[in-house]
Formats: sequence, C-alpha cells, structure tokens
Amino acid sequence: MEVHHPHHPTHKKKWSEYLLEFLMLFLAVSMGFVAENVREKYVERERSEELIQAFIIDVKSNQSQLDSLIIQNQRCSNYFDSLSINHASIDHSIDLFELSKSLDFWMYRFMNRKTIFEQMKSSGSLRYIQNKDKLKAILQYEEHANLAESRSMETETQQYFNQFRPSLEKLLPPSFYIIREIGTNNSKAAKNLAVFPGLLKNYLLHDKELEKQLQNEKLSISQIRDLSKIWFHRNERLQTSLMSQLGLRVEGKHLITLLEENK
Repeated sequence: MEVHHPHHPTHKKKWSEYLLEFLMLFLAVSMGFVAENVREKYVERERSEELIQAFIIDVKSNQSQLDSLIIQNQRCSNYFDSLSINHASIDHSIDLFELSKSLDFWMYRFMNRKTIFEQMKSSGSLRYIQNKDKLKAILQYEEHANLAESRSMETETQQYFNQFRPSLEKLLPPSFYIIREIGTNNSKAAKNLAVFPGLLKNYLLHDKELEKQLQNEKLSISQIRDLSKIWFHRNERLQTSLMSQLGLRVEGKHLITLLEENK
C-alpha cells in the first residue's frame, strides 16, 4: 500500500523580514556594546576620582612637610647670610666658644611623597584621568617635586658633606666639635644617654681644659675670611633648595584647589 505524507509548504520570507531581523540583531548587539561602554566609562570615572583623592592626600602631606622645611631653611639661610657678611667685613678675631653654641649643622631636606603617583604610573591608571587640565597639572607638579627633592637630597647634600664639613674641619679645632655636640648645659648628652652612653661622663673629666682651649683659640683674619666663603657657599646651595620648595608649595596649593573642584 502506498503511504501518502501530508505536504507542508514552506513559508518563503520576504526580504523585508530578513532586513527586520538583521536590524533587530544589530540593534541588540549595539545596545549591548553601548551599555558595556557606559559601564566602563562609569568605572573609569569612579576609579579616577578615587586616585585623585588619594593623590591629594600625598600632595597635602608634601605641603605640610614644605611648611616646616621652609621655616627652618629660611632661618638657616638668614643665619648663614649674616655670618658670611659679618666674617667678610670684621677686622678682629671671633669667639669660637660662642660660635660653637650657635652654629647649626642640621640639614632640613625635602623628600617627595609620591606613592599614589608611582602606583598610577606603573599600572597605567593615569589614563583614567579624563580631565586634561588636571592630568597636565599632576604631571607638572610631579616633575617639579622631583626636581625639588633632587636639589635638596642630592645637590645640597653633596655640597654639605663634600665641601662644607671638610672645609670647616680644616679650620676648627677638635674642642669646637666636642663642646658643640654636648652643649653648655649638657642637655643633649643628658637626654640621650642611650645614644651617648659615655660622652657626658668623659666630657666632664676634661670640660674645663676643653673650654679653655677653645676660648684661647684664635683664627687669623685670613681664616675668618675663609669661614665667610664657607658660610656663603653653604647658603648658596641652601637658597637653591629653598627657591624650589617655595615654588612647589605655591604650585601644590593651586593643584589641590584644581583637583578638589567639582568633587
């Protein structure tokens, strides 16, 4: 027996239906792409704000450091400037005992805090900062902050240890350094017995003789003029650092204002 299967005619789509399906698929893919792009932009904007806020904390830390450094360096600059002019003009000997009580051997150096910037640079996160003015200001600030650090930590430090201290050691007697280290009231040694366990004890065995030696020590006018040059060159390097620090503090203030706009 012959079996007859029912015949189901296939529906032939019109070209307009194919076009509609294509457009719907294209629209779906495009909307997905747009949604993903919007999400990425939102994430990048949020990440950018997080990084900027963290960077502001580093800049504010630098500002606080600069405030303290500038006060100390201005005081030192004024002190060495006064010494330089005084020792270049006087025509009599100087009191080394009094100088030992006032001479400041401290160095106040700037170290750029750039933890967040280095993190952004190494991870490529700087690209998240879409505001070109903010990005340019950040890059410029870091360049100037690194320059200020280099002038303070390298140029000034090298001059201090390679020229300033060796030049003084050629002119000043050992008693000058010993008396200066302990101080006339022995406060430094007395407060730091862990660091100076035998300094005060040994000093008190010879203090009268050391003080007498220093009070009787006389520098020639030529040696005093050499001291003037030593003070001048110390202050010259100090002022170079100070100029960078003053400029960086102004720049940091403007940068914080710029970055905090439209928070």
